[in-house]
Amino acid sequence: MVTSPSALVPSVDAAPGRRFQHYEAALEAIADYQAEMCESASRRRRNGLTVTDQDHREEVFCLFPPHAHDPPLAIIGGMGPLAGALAFRQACARFQDSRAVVLHQACSVPDRSTVILGEGRPDTPLCREVARTLADAVRRAVDFASPSGRPAACIIACNSAHYFWRLLTDDLRLAGEVPCKVRMISLVTSSLVALLRRSSRRALLLATEGARAGRVFSGPCRDAGIVFDEPPPNLSCLLMRAIFEGIKSLDERRAVELGDEFFERIIKFGQDYDCLLAGCTELPLTIDLLKRRGSPAVAAFLSRVKIVDPLEEALSHA
Repeated sequence: MVTSPSALVPSVDAAPGRRFQHYEAALEAIADYQAEMCESASRRRRNGLTVTDQDHREEVFCLFPPHAHDPPLAIIGGMGPLAGALAFRQACARFQDSRAVVLHQACSVPDRSTVILGEGRPDTPLCREVARTLADAVRRAVDFASPSGRPAACIIACNSAHYFWRLLTDDLRLAGEVPCKVRMISLVTSSLVALLRRSSRRALLLATEGARAGRVFSGPCRDAGIVFDEPPPNLSCLLMRAIFEGIKSLDERRAVELGDEFFERIIKFGQDYDCLLAGCTELPLTIDLLKRRGSPAVAAFLSRVKIVDPLEEALSHA
């Protein structure tokens, strides 16, 4: 049973902000935060406990350069926390001291795949509640990023959360916050633009089971005429294990073990993929790990195909 999201979202006071004036300090702090998360996850695993997004507390990281000139950027992370930290790190490295960047780690948002698979359609009360939870996270992050009310851009650093995109943007629009206060940047739309620009022969589309069942990427790709494959159900389950037992659990050994098994079986299909859509924010982390520590065949395959990272594409539109 999925807990009601409204009972999980803490007040703004529960998510104090860590503030930095220069991007180098922000990068150092987020690296320390990642190390803390890894140590905490390791302790839980040693005690025989699982590691989930919801085990981490909600936090806010704020880069406020004194001479920023570009519009502020708010990032909704925490789904999972390591991917959110990576998003903040990528944004700080890309924009440096040119704009304010805020990461709100909304770790209490229920698992998106569990909700999508359990509900079966997006117009249920629970799906609306999840969308409201996400909309509240957007409001908090934008309020942190732009206390003066200056229009801000916002990225939700979770691909599966885009299943609730229409409900989320409707919630913001009804409150009068779109488009006057926040410009929402979709990972799905950004990825679609990248795939069309690259004109790939055949793409391999990878996502969580929830995003796959909800046709978060496959629907728009099919409508755009993009030729793609998705893994068969048994391999989709293996991919989910690589995500949840590996990167989400901050267990690199398990991520390599399961990731290797998944991609070796993909390679055996013999399809000539020239592009891979990494449609889960943990997948680029898994792929980078496999390029360094995976089997020679897997490392060679992942180095040959073009990897489309939805987060990177969204940042390029921010």
